[in-house]
Amino acid sequence: MSCLTDAQVYARQLLPKRHGYPLWVPEPYGNSVPYRTKGVRIGDVGYVTEDGAFETLFNVRASPSDPINCRGVPEGFEQVRISTEDIVHIPNFHPQEGIVTSASMKKRTMNIELSTPEILTNSPGAGSSFQFTWASSQGAILHLPTGACRLTSPAELFRDVAVRGAKNWYRFANETLRRSVPNGGLYLITGCDKTASWMVGAFSERSLDSQVSFLLRILGCNTGAAYSYTWDTSCPAVFRTGPSLPPIDSIDDLLRNRSRIAQDDSIFAADAPNGKTQCAFVRGYRIMLRTTPMSLIRGSANKIEVSSISSINPKDTAHSAMHRRYVDRPTACGFVSNSRRDHEILSNSDISLSEDLDRTSEEISLEYLPEGNVVSRTVYSTGIG
Repeated sequence: MSCLTDAQVYARQLLPKRHGYPLWVPEPYGNSVPYRTKGVRIGDVGYVTEDGAFETLFNVRASPSDPINCRGVPEGFEQVRISTEDIVHIPNFHPQEGIVTSASMKKRTMNIELSTPEILTNSPGAGSSFQFTWASSQGAILHLPTGACRLTSPAELFRDVAVRGAKNWYRFANETLRRSVPNGGLYLITGCDKTASWMVGAFSERSLDSQVSFLLRILGCNTGAAYSYTWDTSCPAVFRTGPSLPPIDSIDDLLRNRSRIAQDDSIFAADAPNGKTQCAFVRGYRIMLRTTPMSLIRGSANKIEVSSISSINPKDTAHSAMHRRYVDRPTACGFVSNSRRDHEILSNSDISLSEDLDRTSEEISLEYLPEGNVVSRTVYSTGIG
């Protein structure tokens, strides 16, 4: 029997698509009205909750007094100032009626077998039906009725700040905010995919003598579009749709916070194009404090590693930092895993960055490994004293 949550199954199945980390809860997560006007944004530092949402703890693009940093910032906080030209916006990266699914899936439209698509049809109309069938033991599907845009920025703009601030970031998360974020659980967002509407679905524990089918019906079109979703299976299967209506924040809520929202807009206006606040995928750096037996005795970490979120091994999602139930051993900076899986994840990284903090000669190594092939390696060495 699978011990994975719905969020874990969903993430594990869609990670191989390499759009980033798939969020089971795309809605803006938190109680801040200004934050909910845009949701996840570039520069966010936070973690993926067990429910599959991204909780932002602070943002490095904003000043300590900005509304987005209302809970405070870590000691030694450094603001990263980037221009709007540094944020690339691809409006229709995921097309209207876009579909992202796990492997081993077939789609049937009007009783005609088609290969796995990334889009239903060019212009599906009311009354259209689409059936997706899996023969695998687990599967996931994302439907984007209005499509989704892609926001991305050069990750290198944030790299040095992540290395210098990593230890204080973990202290802030675990000691100040008491979040119990495990080692490897902090993320710095450098890109995301935003949408206005979505459906996320996942199933697990399919029996060997059966198939799993998911039926999508379009009940309306254009501005009156409506959809019906149905799982046809006896195994555990669920789906979620959003955003929720009516919105969480009323007109009065927005008016009461208009000055804070205006301040937020001055920095983050580009992070919710056309009012798209729902986040389907996040990309960026995953931050880990590497430890040795000696550093554990000292109560500190001696290495920092920063790796790409997109490089997470799908098989490790059940045990990885964002989903562990915090049974790891605490240190002064974070949590140290009882297993070797953290290092196994990093060995498959797209981007890895490490800094030796104990040696008198500091050394930073940057590796970029697309599809497992090392393209470049840069080593920086600076003497001390």
